[in-house]
Amino acid sequence: MHPPRRIVPLNRFSRIALLLLVATCLVSCRAKTENTAAGSGGYEFPIEAGKYRILGIRTDNTDHARAKQNAESAIANNPNLKAMVGLWAYNPPMILSAVEGADKVGEIQVIGFDEDEVTLKGIEDGKVYGTVVQQPFVFGYKAVELLSAMVRGQELDIPESNLVFVPYKTIRKDNVGEFQAELERINAGKGTAPPKNQPEYDTSEKVKIAFLTNTVDPFWNYAAEGVHVAEKEFNAECKVYDPPNGTQEEQKRFVERKMGDGCQGLAMSPSSPESQTDLINKAVEAFNGNMICHDSDAPNSKRKMYIGTHNYLAGREVGKLVKEAVPEGGDVMIFVGLMEQLNAQERSAGVIDELMDKPIPPEIAQYLPKDQRPTETKPAEEK
Repeated sequence: MHPPRRIVPLNRFSRIALLLLVATCLVSCRAKTENTAAGSGGYEFPIEAGKYRILGIRTDNTDHARAKQNAESAIANNPNLKAMVGLWAYNPPMILSAVEGADKVGEIQVIGFDEDEVTLKGIEDGKVYGTVVQQPFVFGYKAVELLSAMVRGQELDIPESNLVFVPYKTIRKDNVGEFQAELERINAGKGTAPPKNQPEYDTSEKVKIAFLTNTVDPFWNYAAEGVHVAEKEFNAECKVYDPPNGTQEEQKRFVERKMGDGCQGLAMSPSSPESQTDLINKAVEAFNGNMICHDSDAPNSKRKMYIGTHNYLAGREVGKLVKEAVPEGGDVMIFVGLMEQLNAQERSAGVIDELMDKPIPPEIAQYLPKDQRPTETKPAEEK
């Protein structure tokens, strides 16, 4: 039996030293967690990238108020901040609001992702440098087209990779007006349908499918328009659901409800692919394999295919916009909703690698447009 231990009280200086040690450990752990999640080599922030210094990635858990607070804090705590990058649709508007509030329009460049109307108006007004946009209308249209054919057991021409990439676009002041007009046509129900996977389909049999997003956002309104156009064309009834709070639990409840109401196929944008793998696999079984991912992939699941943007390459394009907006270099901060989501990991990795001037890996470069591929890159599977 050991004698009782004597507890020696810490003096004032020992307590201060202990607190500093704990604080240092917490900061270090947080940085390592963010860097690992970034999915671009596990960097530790800040990252020295030639003329640029990448300060970090700030997340907000899809809370718009918190997104704005993150932006305000970044401005207040980093006097040499030159560029702020928002990688989810609501991030650029929140960043712009913070920049305007700090009276730093023009001094801090705002670079965005997606086509929020505030972002586009900011580009038009010269307050946002540019944005890289996806084509959510095509996501919705293609999801209905391909799921309908899968339910009917019809043949599709899909790459061996099971990745169906939808091209992204870069929007600057010189083409923002044309792009806004395109969005107006989509909102008016006059969106242009993309080329079909097959010349003809037998659509005599009506199908019942579902399209699950990851939150409520204007971005998904364009996807819903694509769904509605495709419903008529492919004789499908497709339920669109936007989780009001953007939670995994909301997605889970919707998927489980669809499993028991006669739904024959599901297109899902998983908010946390790794932790939702079991749910996705159960859906694959329940829907007889008719389960696909869109916008955000779950590559370790049994989903049939992914429809959406090549998020790493889109992130590289965002990095190019940073270089254009701030050619002299400087401090850069990245903002996004959830690093658990694969698209956030891939986009942030693309931005970081572009600013570091890293070569694009050949297995990824094959998905670039033909005129942008390195000469040694083999042709890609194209759809």
